[in-house]
Amino acid sequence: MSVKSELAERLREIELDMRELEAKRSRSQGALLEALISHQEPDATEIKYFRQYSAEIDAKREELIELTKQIEELL
Repeated sequence: MSVKSELAERLREIELDMRELEAKRSRSQGALLEALISHQEPDATEIKYFRQYSAEIDAKREELIELTKQIEELL
């Protein structure tokens, strides 16, 4: 397999991972927003998950940017 096609495949994997992480983060975000609207203390577990998913998304985004640069250099 060529380098370009390997990078393109990795890009697709990262994008899929990001979509899954964003869906999970949205669930935690919804729970946090509900607590805020209800004037309740947010669940510490939801806060932890929201931060974890956000950090993972940021890392995937950085990897996506780097891979995109590599592909552009090959073109």
